[in-house]
Order: sequence, then structure tokens, then C-alpha cells
Amino acid sequence: MVQIVRLPRLRDGGVTIIFNNNAYGNVRRDQMKRFNGRLICSDLVNPDFMHLAESFGMPGYRATTPGELKRLLEKALGESGPSLIEVPVETGSEATPWEIIFPKRPKDL
Repeated sequence: MVQIVRLPRLRDGGVTIIFNNNAYGNVRRDQMKRFNGRLICSDLVNPDFMHLAESFGMPGYRATTPGELKRLLEKALGESGPSLIEVPVETGSEATPWEIIFPKRPKDL
């Protein structure tokens, strides 16, 4: 939230994209996997990001398809100031990043 508050100070523009899954996705996924589905403090109640953007005097957009995200990103990049794009994502649909961050090494190394 602090980052959104600071966006209006960016006079040169910039686009912030929020992939909103209403959770701390990585924390939730790890809790589901490691603790037999017991969840604590990983689900969120988020604000209406369109109203939040408006309250800070910047345009806010919501993209629900990849094509819409592309179109809105192009539009937002043409704005003279900062803008925000929210992409609603189904809770629990995130993929684990760990295989990419720490790839398995071949056994012969």
C-alpha cells in the first residue's frame, strides 16, 4: 500500500500492475502444502484498487484477460502521470517459483 501512496509523486509516469489474488499467495501456497491446509493470516481483504487509484488522482484500470491487459498497459504507458492496473487472479492459482529460483542440478556436477 505504501508504494501506491507514493505513485502520484512520480511526475514522469509509470505503471503499477497488481495481480490481485486476495492473499499472500506464496505464503498461502506454502501453508497449504507444508501444514495440511491449515491457513493463518495469508488471506487478505483488499481495497477497491480502482477507487484507491482515483483517490490519489491517477487512472486505474482492471484487466480480466491477457488481451485486455495488453491494451490497458499500452493505454497506461501513454498517460502523462502514474497509473495502476489491477489483474484479478483466482486465489490459489499461483505456481511455485522455487524450481525456477533454485533449479535442480544434474547429478554429475
